[in-house]
Amino acid sequence: MATRWGICSAGLIANDFCAALRTLPSSEHEIVAVGARKKEDAVVFAKQFDIPTAHGSYEELAKDANVEIAYVAPRHPYHYSACMLFLEHGKHVLCEKPVTMTQDECQQLVDKARERKLFFMEGIWTRFFPAMKLVRQELESGSLGQINILRATFATRLTSFLPDLGRPPYFEGGSLLTKGCYVLHLAQLVFKQRPEKYKGGAMAVLCYHDNCAMGNNTATIHGTQGNLRIHDDIHTPTTVTLPSGETKHFPIPDTDHKFYYWNSIAFIYEAQAVRTCLQKGLTESPDVPHEDSLSIMAVIGEAHKQMGISFKSA
Repeated sequence: MATRWGICSAGLIANDFCAALRTLPSSEHEIVAVGARKKEDAVVFAKQFDIPTAHGSYEELAKDANVEIAYVAPRHPYHYSACMLFLEHGKHVLCEKPVTMTQDECQQLVDKARERKLFFMEGIWTRFFPAMKLVRQELESGSLGQINILRATFATRLTSFLPDLGRPPYFEGGSLLTKGCYVLHLAQLVFKQRPEKYKGGAMAVLCYHDNCAMGNNTATIHGTQGNLRIHDDIHTPTTVTLPSGETKHFPIPDTDHKFYYWNSIAFIYEAQAVRTCLQKGLTESPDVPHEDSLSIMAVIGEAHKQMGISFKSA
């Protein structure tokens, strides 16, 4: 039986996720409904992707009995309320990153999902790229020895890949939430601990920006027995150089579908992983466990605190 997706939002990310789903077998992934804050937007989106049901509110989508799992993709200040809505209506949830605006909000969603025995995951899609699977294998094999330093950079100008939009309004919370979460996810993957718990002098040197193109969005993991390099761009990685010096390439599948964001066809890896979790009856992904999302939000919260700023959900 196909996984029955309900799409929360008719925006650009939702477009790319649905376009990616349409490249997968319909026997495995079915888009059964879309919900938007304006019915006319949902109708247009539904027609574009041949989705049978269009709802004029997130509440209507949450009440749709045919929806098995909601893909939550509005602007991130609305993530918390939308995720809570779907969980309270008994729907599994895949939420776009950043999962919430604060660690407390993330904890509340995790608690609700556990209480209702529902699957809940933050959509850190980078972790599902084949290149990142190789990185994980190398880390687990111990080929780098003791990890001492992670250096990672992710800095781009949004207009470089969305020239027709200028600077859209979903940057609430600053670039730490929109770009910093990518380098933080990598640090969490490498060290498997929150920063205050790093041992042996290990450190993560992380650089991010949402309006500055540094031209080298790479990451290097330095260990006592060698280095591993993730090539540009680290949020959509396709090339990795191993400690042995061998470079491995993982081309992204070709497609004729229209995407707004670079390499968005790779949403297929995340969608397939979510389907596998649901088939196994899991409520938490082994690739993006709840603790990782909570840890990342804790770091973001501490950084905001030190900067003297605070944000809240809509």
